[in-house]
Amino acid sequence: MRLKRRAMVALLSAGAVMFAGGGAHANVPAEPAASSVTSAPAPEISPEVEAYLDTLSAEDRAEFVATMLPATTTLTYGEQRPANAAAVASLNAANARGLTVSPRATGCWTARANGSAKAPAGNTLYTYYHVGHWCASGSTVTSAKIQERGGETSTPGWRWGGAIAGSSGVVGNQGRSYSQVSFILKVGLWDVQNPTPCVRVNGLYNAAASTSSTCGIY
Repeated sequence: MRLKRRAMVALLSAGAVMFAGGGAHANVPAEPAASSVTSAPAPEISPEVEAYLDTLSAEDRAEFVATMLPATTTLTYGEQRPANAAAVASLNAANARGLTVSPRATGCWTARANGSAKAPAGNTLYTYYHVGHWCASGSTVTSAKIQERGGETSTPGWRWGGAIAGSSGVVGNQGRSYSQVSFILKVGLWDVQNPTPCVRVNGLYNAAASTSSTCGIY
C-alpha cells in the first residue's frame, strides 16, 4: 500500500522559547519559560522521495522512512554570554548586589540556539546552530548582527548544504538575527530531499533572549 504523506511526516507546531545565560559565563535571568525546548515544522516529503519510495519493497520502504527522513525538528537553548567589557561590568555589578541584570543592562551579548532533526526511529539526522549578537543601552536595543552559524551531519546519504540566507536588525526594540541553512539527502546519483530550516535569536534590552524557527527578522 502506498505510504501516505501524513503517515511519513509528523508536523509540529512552531513555537518560541525564552532563555537566559547559564554556566560560568553569565547569570542573566529572563522571564520564566515553560521549557528550554521548542518544536519547529518538519519538512514535507519531496516528490522525488515519494517516487523513490515507490520503487522499494514494503519492508525497505518502512525502514527508509523510519531512519532516513526527518519527522521532528527541535530548537534548544545553547549558550548565552556577555560579549564586551560593558556587558561584563553590568553583570558583575548586578551580581555584587545580588540583583539580576534586568531590567536595564548595558553592553553587548550573544545567545546561541541549536536545531536538530530526528527520524521517526529517534536517530538524529542533522544539527545546526545560530549565534545572535546584540547591544543595548538602558532600555534600548541599539544593534544586532549574526555572530556565527553552522551545521553538521554524519548520517550516510545526508550532507551539509551551507547557510543560504540570513539577516539582522533592530525590530520592536529587539536585536533580531536569523539564519536559514540547507541539508541535502542523496539517494544513488540523485538529490531527493533538501530541507532548509531557519533559526532566529531575539535579543532583549534586559540581556535576556528568545529563539524561534522564524525565517526572517520581521
